[in-house]
Formats: sequence, structure tokens, C-alpha cells
Amino acid sequence: MSKIYQPIVIERTKEIIETLIETNFFLDYDIGVTDFAKNHISDMLTEKFINGDTDLTEDEIFNEDEFENLLREIVAGTILNELKTKGIVNSYEDDNTEEMFFLTKKGKKMLKSDEKLK
Repeated sequence: MSKIYQPIVIERTKEIIETLIETNFFLDYDIGVTDFAKNHISDMLTEKFINGDTDLTEDEIFNEDEFENLLREIVAGTILNELKTKGIVNSYEDDNTEEMFFLTKKGKKMLKSDEKLK
């Protein structure tokens, strides 16, 4: 199911992504596909919009701690999604709708073969 975002959320997400591209964030963390980042930023902005936490037309939407946390989540989420695409991990939503990740058979096999190399 695809999400539909408010125009201001889409606009601000594009601006943040462009800034991250210009500052080489994605290159520094070897992130080639920015889909997770776009969706995650859009979700965070939507949450702020709904909660009335900030005016999305202002320059500073996130404080420093929020932005640092957002960047960490982008890196971790991108890596997990890549591992999921490769079939190494899979996920499910728990009772609190948190996404829980686990190793697949392929992931366990890879981990065992890696342990033998040590």
C-alpha cells in the first residue's frame, strides 16, 4: 500500500535529500538507493506536521539531536532493507507495529560459513 504525503512534506523531503546529496552523505555511507531515506524523512515530517510540532515552512524543522538520529536511522534502515532485498534478513511487525528483523536460512548459512573462516 502506497502512502500519500502532503505537498509541503514532499517539497521539504526533496530539499533535505538534495542537501544530503550535496554534502556527500549518501556517498560517505555508500548508499546508492535513497528510497528508504525519502520514505523515512517523509514519515518523520508527516508526524511533525500532524502533531503540530513545527511549521514545515521554517528553515529548521529538526533540532540537532533529532537530525543526527534521523541520519543514523537512514543508514541503519538502508542497510537492513538491502539485506532484506538480498534475502539475508526478513521482517515482521510485532504487536506494537514495530518492524522486527531476523536472519533467514540464507543469512544463518552465511553467518555459519563466516564463523568457520575465523
